[in-house]
Amino acid sequence: MTTVKREKIRFVLMQLLFGLCAIAFFFVIVSPGLSIKVFSLTSGVALTLIIMDIKKFKMHDAFWLCLALFFIGVCDLVWYKMFKIDNSPAINSYRAYLEVGKICIYGALSIFVFVNKSQLKVGNNKIHVLLAIALQLMILIYSGYQHLFLDNQRVTLSLAGGADATGAAYTIVFISFYIILVTQHSSSKWKEFFILGHFFVTFLILIATETRAAILAYPVIFFGLLVVKLYKEKHIPWKGVAVFLLALGSGAFMMKDSLIQRYHDLNNDIVAYDNANSVTSVGSRFAMWKTGLTAAKENYLWQSTDKRNEIITAIVQKDESLKGAVLLMNGHLHNEIVETLSLKGPSGLLLYIFFVISLAWYALRKLNSIILLAFLVSLIMFGFSGVMFYSKTTPIAWMLTLVMSIVFLEQNK
Repeated sequence: MTTVKREKIRFVLMQLLFGLCAIAFFFVIVSPGLSIKVFSLTSGVALTLIIMDIKKFKMHDAFWLCLALFFIGVCDLVWYKMFKIDNSPAINSYRAYLEVGKICIYGALSIFVFVNKSQLKVGNNKIHVLLAIALQLMILIYSGYQHLFLDNQRVTLSLAGGADATGAAYTIVFISFYIILVTQHSSSKWKEFFILGHFFVTFLILIATETRAAILAYPVIFFGLLVVKLYKEKHIPWKGVAVFLLALGSGAFMMKDSLIQRYHDLNNDIVAYDNANSVTSVGSRFAMWKTGLTAAKENYLWQSTDKRNEIITAIVQKDESLKGAVLLMNGHLHNEIVETLSLKGPSGLLLYIFFVISLAWYALRKLNSIILLAFLVSLIMFGFSGVMFYSKTTPIAWMLTLVMSIVFLEQNK
């Protein structure tokens, strides 16, 4: 095969890889299942590119991030193979790690190829802009239709019956950082007001999901981005700060009934937990964290979900005030650290820390992107009350956000 022909094939495959990721990202709002199917095709394309240039691939800027994702994915698949029981009451837990394991491997391979071949320009900024606009419109129309016309109590997008409103909120926040990233790199003199308008709309939608973690985390992270901008420019952009506060206040006022209700629910759940009743939304989380950490004490290597649940059940039999943990233990334990320690032990926690450090280092030292770091912060913050490395709907959303953000930043270095 001549060098020219090989280069043409390589270029076509890179465009195909980018196209598959873009299509998968486009459908993540309306059909996460289709997104996963499309994204799975990237593994074959990425492997073909790696094999074609196996001697030319080297340790690049994102090498450690790819390694972390790849090891997490492989460990999840091995864990699934070792412990999965077909008739287990917790079968969905095993399947969840099978799905997220595959997604992590797809992501690791795609990022590895994109960064290693960043000199081969894939897509262009116009495609990213169109994709960002399309995603924004889909989120706005879909959530508006559910909240205003269907009169749904909580906006779930396409995740009703699955990850529901919580998964929808996480997805919206992840995609928001991609939209902010693309808008920030535009040449429009109105880009800052577009970003503030985007924040206002996104905050309203998050309130409509009634997901406490997202409602609290998103404005805090966004305010952090404003502070960094203020520090870099050495002056206070009063108009931007005023619009931010106005958007925040207006959003809170417009959805005050929902916010007040969630606040009262939170207080009631905490009072109930203090009175030895953990059979509430917040109380069950506290109970799961406490029993999950106890179940992790002797887990030096790995253990099955069934084994963990046996330990939790035994704990609850001795202390009925923690029985809220039993209600949801067949899924995950609503905390990234507790869930990881209870199943994968110290090795799983070390891999998670490896991922966080490698992505933070890559975002700050190699890409100089505070927005990509903000995306990572959202992953960590949501991990306090949820599990980001679990199932498929939430992982496919943050993985595609990560992949497309890296492609955009690498092409705009």
